[in-house]
Amino acid sequence: MSDRAHLTPSSEVLSRIHDLRKRLQSVDMEGALLLSPQECYYYSGIGIDGAVFVPAEGEPIHLIKRNLAFACNHSALTRVQEFGKQSKIFETLRVKSESKLAIEADLLPFSFVEYLQSRAGRIHLVDGSQLFKQLRAVKSDYEIGLIGRAARTIDRVFGFCEETAQPEMTEVELSSRLDSWLLQNGHDGFITTHAFGSMMPQYSYVISSTAAAMNTTFTPVSSTGLSLKYPYGPSRTRIGRGRPFLVDACGNCRGYISDTTRTFVCGSFDKAARDQLDALNQLRTLISRGLGPGVNLGELYGHVLELARELGIEEYFMGVGPDKVAFLGHGVGLELDDLPVFHARGPELLVGNTLACEPKLIIPGRRVLGIEDTYAVTRSGSRRLSKAPDSYEI
Repeated sequence: MSDRAHLTPSSEVLSRIHDLRKRLQSVDMEGALLLSPQECYYYSGIGIDGAVFVPAEGEPIHLIKRNLAFACNHSALTRVQEFGKQSKIFETLRVKSESKLAIEADLLPFSFVEYLQSRAGRIHLVDGSQLFKQLRAVKSDYEIGLIGRAARTIDRVFGFCEETAQPEMTEVELSSRLDSWLLQNGHDGFITTHAFGSMMPQYSYVISSTAAAMNTTFTPVSSTGLSLKYPYGPSRTRIGRGRPFLVDACGNCRGYISDTTRTFVCGSFDKAARDQLDALNQLRTLISRGLGPGVNLGELYGHVLELARELGIEEYFMGVGPDKVAFLGHGVGLELDDLPVFHARGPELLVGNTLACEPKLIIPGRRVLGIEDTYAVTRSGSRRLSKAPDSYEI
């Protein structure tokens, strides 16, 4: 497929710039200076090293640090030019004195923000992080289509896992085979996160019941990883026979991420595991029916916890004791941890929100079960983008 086929439609980028301008004007800001790869990609169609400047009025500018010709061929913006000296960036952009510019202050290093402000003179740099994330949280049909394609790739890799997994395999061996398959079958690589200190070195996390450890990182459950420097992710523990294991896999289509988890077992699920999987499916049904525009995620969160109590799985639902996570899902998009967050103080859902909902059950050292799906909020409710079978016996 040609590079042209992978370009973000200019209508998409122009619509995003229009929405950003409206938001900037509503908060009396004169512009936004975007520096992260994800925001540059969102507002230009290419995440190359540089910056995108969107004034509240006037033509946006795409500044490029290197490979200008490549950027010109792929950027959706018409004004693409060399970055020039970083110390002169505000002169290059011709930003007026006393202007207020929104920047990604939650993502940029503190020292770099200080440096920018030292070069800005009487230009005021303001944190626009929440504003940028809120804008990206509402997806267009084009974006939802890409997330759906990412989810379908994960549906297929679960079938490959069913054919490939063996009891003697380690978590990391199976995970590496799944990742290799993904890259050869349309997966676009990097899984970007926003949270400080978070990393996604794999696309598919295999977590066995034996090695299951609760949220050593920001997830409800993680394995122990390969070293104590990063004690999470697939380990060298064997998945074994008759003990459930999770495959938590992220798809990526042109930068847009899906997130799906399914439970597998080499052999058959015992009665206790089947009963608990059935309980998790009841929770998923409640979530699926509950998602929709105007729905308050905080209220839905409470209903899910109430049903977990009624089903008798509250003790181990989303972790144990102080290690329980305080959320049931998260937005997905250009980042794995987009808005909205599905937790007790969650916001009202909007048409175009996309989120992964992940009811999971963790009994440390004994059993791990989970089912996670990616949803798009529609005008009439929600649409589940992940279609794989609920669980797999190998």
